[in-house]
Formats: sequence, C-alpha cells, structure tokens
Amino acid sequence: MQIDQYLAQESCAIGLEAEDKEAVIRRIAELLSKSPAAKDIPLESIVAGLMEREELGTTGLGNGVAVPHCKIEGIEDFCMALAVSPRGVPFGAMDGRSVHIVCGIIGPEGDPDTHLRLLAAAARMLSIGRIRYEMVRSASRFALREAFLYHTSISASCRASGEECRKLLVIVLQEERAYQEIMELFLEMDIPGAVTHKGSLMSETLSAVPLFAGFMDVLGRSKPETRTVLALVPETSLDDMLAGIEEITGDLDSYRGACIMVLSPDMVRGSLETI
Repeated sequence: MQIDQYLAQESCAIGLEAEDKEAVIRRIAELLSKSPAAKDIPLESIVAGLMEREELGTTGLGNGVAVPHCKIEGIEDFCMALAVSPRGVPFGAMDGRSVHIVCGIIGPEGDPDTHLRLLAAAARMLSIGRIRYEMVRSASRFALREAFLYHTSISASCRASGEECRKLLVIVLQEERAYQEIMELFLEMDIPGAVTHKGSLMSETLSAVPLFAGFMDVLGRSKPETRTVLALVPETSLDDMLAGIEEITGDLDSYRGACIMVLSPDMVRGSLETI
C-alpha cells in the first residue's frame, strides 16, 4: 500500500498543543481538511465524525499514540494526518498516558478494506518505540512525514519479498567494560555474528598535530581504546536489543561513552557468522 498518496505534507505538524481530547480532535481535523481529497468537506463534518467515533471507544492506543479515524459521507478518497507533541497532550488513552503522536485517518464509507489496512499500517508502525522516538524528535513537518513514510515503505517491502527485515546496527564504544557486556548481550539474544574494529577518537588525532600537542592531556581527557561494532539484527529484535544496550550504558541521550546508529541496507547477502 502506497501510504504517501494519502498523507499530504500540509497535513503534518509538529508542536501539537491542546488542553483536552476535543481540542486534539479539532487540530487533527484541521490538518485532515488540508488534504486535496478533503477540500470540499466542511471542517465541522470532520470534527463531528471523529468525535462520534470516539464515543464508541477511545482511539488512544497507549504508548503515547492515538489514531482517531472515521468514515465521512461525500469524501471520495482517504486522507491521513500526523501531529506530534514532545510534551504530550491528554486524550483519555487506554493506558491513561498522555499522547505524543496522533495519526488521523478519514475515508469514504464504501471502502472498509482500505480503511482497515491504513489503520493496521499506522498501528503497526507506531507500536515500535524507536519509530515513535524518531517521529517525536522531528525538527519539521517534512521530517515527520518522511520518517513515517520511510518506515512504512521498508516494512511493506519486507512483507512483499517474504524476507525477514534486518537492520545494520553500528555501535561506537569507548569503554572496554561496555564492549564486553554488549558482546555478551549479543550472545544472549542469539545474534549470529558481529564485526568489531579498533579505532581512535578525534582528540587522539589532534593531539599528534604540533599545534594541539598535549592540549587534550592538559584538559585531563582520557585516551580510551574505541571499538566500532557492526551487526545485522532482525528488525523484530531491535527494540529489545536497544533496551538491553541501555541497561548496560544507561540512557544513551546522556551517556557520552557510546553512540548507536541503525541503518536500513538496500541489500544484504551473506552472513557475519564466524567461519
């Protein structure tokens, strides 16, 4: 399913602020109304439809996600909207937590199959913690839309090929202890193999330049032996892997001894297992 045809750039927003569910719904309705497919639909009709659906049961799924949706009389195609709130807004979600990501969906009454597929795609993507994290930290509505569409397209591609999606996990570590414990974590999580490289930090290179010689030593900086780890990790295991690494290092947003990058390779052939 090509979700990009339903999600217009004008229907995405960051910095969502609202006092209650009704205000969230109205803001999402305003974004949905900017979609070309909804240009002839009155705003109040969208608001009323979304609120009527909420009366049947909250669309706040939990984990900071809400997916308000409804069928709209007179609309000819589906529309989607995305809004994020880094601080969170009240919504009456099933787990009682504030909502940080809202994905709105409206469509015609006569196409329940597409409606269900869009709902399933949104719910599946937004159930993954790292995707939510990336979306909430988006610096612009363009980045927000691209983050969402990127992950939905990768997921669809894997399902179409029948293959298990794998991500390239790149970890740069400055502490031997953390490196050893992460290797043990790989073994525990049945990661078949990884490649590690020893390297040096920028500060070590600069200290060898005459102009900067001894400068890092004066600042009292350490000279760690860095390691870069490359591993192919099943997408389904990635969240557990990242959580396990943060149990070792602590919160990576405040920890200065490690950096993690997750990449989506266009093609993977072969294995990193030891021969």
